This record gives sequence, structure tokens and C-alpha cells, in this order.
Amino acid sequence: MYDRLYTGVETWLLARGARQDARQDLKGLGPNLKVASEYSSVIRPYWKQFRTRTPKRYWFELLANEHRPFSPKYIPDDMWFSHIIPHYNNLIFAKALQDKCLHSVLFPDIRRPVTVVKRIAGEYYDDALNLLTEGEAASCLHGHGRVIVKPSVNSGQGHGIQFYDSDDLSEQDALDILWRSGRNFIIQEKLAQHSDLARLNPGSLNTVRVITFLHGTQVHVLAAILRVGGADSEVDNTSQGGFKATVLPDGRLDRLGMDHHFRYSDHYENGIRFADVTIPSYDRVLDAVCNHAAKMSHFKLIGWDMAVATDGEPVLVEYNVIPAPAHATNGPIFGDLTDEVLAEVFGRR
Repeated sequence: MYDRLYTGVETWLLARGARQDARQDLKGLGPNLKVASEYSSVIRPYWKQFRTRTPKRYWFELLANEHRPFSPKYIPDDMWFSHIIPHYNNLIFAKALQDKCLHSVLFPDIRRPVTVVKRIAGEYYDDALNLLTEGEAASCLHGHGRVIVKPSVNSGQGHGIQFYDSDDLSEQDALDILWRSGRNFIIQEKLAQHSDLARLNPGSLNTVRVITFLHGTQVHVLAAILRVGGADSEVDNTSQGGFKATVLPDGRLDRLGMDHHFRYSDHYENGIRFADVTIPSYDRVLDAVCNHAAKMSHFKLIGWDMAVATDGEPVLVEYNVIPAPAHATNGPIFGDLTDEVLAEVFGRR
């Protein structure tokens, strides 16, 4: 009962935030005549077959815009967080198993950024989970070039991330960083990324968010989106000024990218056209996430953030078991599986 209460409150808050964001984003958009004319004749009849309410019309006005196909199969963000995610993912396990300090345990056979030091519940460790004293942890910070410090739990959208030039740190500077960063964090070298991705923005680590769905005995790739940081940002989050663009099945980017406010463009800020960019080693990126998604059955829906190193090797940056849906860039997230998914979650009338 307490587990259900805990996850219910968390997902209710996520759903409420999604509704607030959607209403705010709609203020900058014009009327959607296609949705207005077919909400009663197409959308309502489709959703009537399932044992749930028909989503509000404004969700389709927001998602089925001029750049994305009209479809009654869009799943609103609030329904995604309040019903879809809790149905397929065990959120009681989420906070522990998403701890970035445990990536070396959960994913030992996939490349990750070089870890300098990490702290778990107030204890310092190296990447192999050997205990360190505070002085030893501070000494580890020197000589790693540009490093990133990020919270290892309860983090998201780039919050709490800091960057430092480790070669310039004094012993006291290193200790100050450890003290300021809290009881749960990880410090890693900033990854040198592949030149094909760096040309969009060399300052940010540009990653591919791949959403996988373990359904039966098969892992489906529901969506893949390249996320590029804003011109003055070292993180790739669209909420901090970046862009995202759909990755097509062959690894090329879709023609249009989109910012956090649903504004579309065919090029990045430096003039490079999204359609002229191809994700290097894209097939290897998909192989890596699908192989690991098959082993994470407590979480059927996972968002994987993957970078590509200079030598073309896929690199796991982090994974998220409450990923945001990607229909704004990719269309209906479950595609041909939508009917089956909605019947599983809600049942049929």
C-alpha cells in the first residue's frame, strides 16, 4: 500500500507538471484546424475502445502539429507519466538502480566516461568501488583535464552539474569541490566526442537519447533523438537552450530540429543543417542499448543517453527509467504497438 502511495504521488506530480508545461507551450502556437475538425469523429472513437478517458483535445493540438502527422494514437505526457510508466516500470527500484555510481556494476561491459571519483551515501570510492579517504579522493581530482561533477541520484535536466579544469585545482580547491557536491555524486572526465557530433556544438557533449521498450521477448526501439546543447552550454538539455532532432533508422537526422518551446528549425545555431548530419556508429549504439535493455526487465521502458567517442565507440552516459515521451519529435511513441499497449494498461471495453 505504501509503495503504491509513494509511486502514485510521484507520478501524479510528474503528470501535473506535464499538463502545466503543455498549456504554456500551447500559448505560442496557432489553432490546429485538423484536430478541431476530427477530435469528435476520429480521436474520441479510437479511445472509446479502451477503459479510460479520452485525452483532452489540447494534447493533440500540441503534438499533432504542422510538422508531425495527425493521429489519434498520441499518448499525452500526463497519461504517460501517471499510467504507462508505472505499468511497465517498477518505480520502487528506480532511485537505487539509477544511481550513476552503480553503472560500473550494472553495465561492466559497456564503455563509460572515465570516472575520477564517486561518493555514495557519504563514502568515497574509485570506479572499481575501492574505498578512499577524503584526502585520497581529493588527490584523485588532479590531472584529468576538464571534469564534470554531477549528482548521482535525484538528478535530471542538467540540474546540479558543474565543470572544472582539474589541472588548475589546488588541494584546497579539490576539497571544496568534494564538500560542496553533497553525499551522492560522481566526477568524470569530460568525454572527447566524435568529430561528426562535435561539429554541431563542440562545447557540449551531444548525446543520442534512445527509448527502448522490452515487450515480450523483443526489445523495440521506440525513438531516437540527438540532443545538442545550446551555444553557451556544456550540457545537451533542451531545457537549457539546446535542440533535439529525430534520428532516422539509417542514422541520419530528420530535416527539422526542435527546441524546448516547440519551435522548429532546419539548422543548428551555427548554420549546419540537421539533414546533413549522420550519427556515427549508429548501429553499434542500438546494439548496445538493446542488449542491455533485455537484461533490465524491472524497467520495460528506458531512455538511454549515449555518446560516441572519437574512435566511434558507443559510450553510456546515463539511463533514465522515467524518460519523457518523444512524440513531439517522433510521432506516436508506440507506433503500431499502440493498440496492444493501451489494451494492456487500461483494458478494452
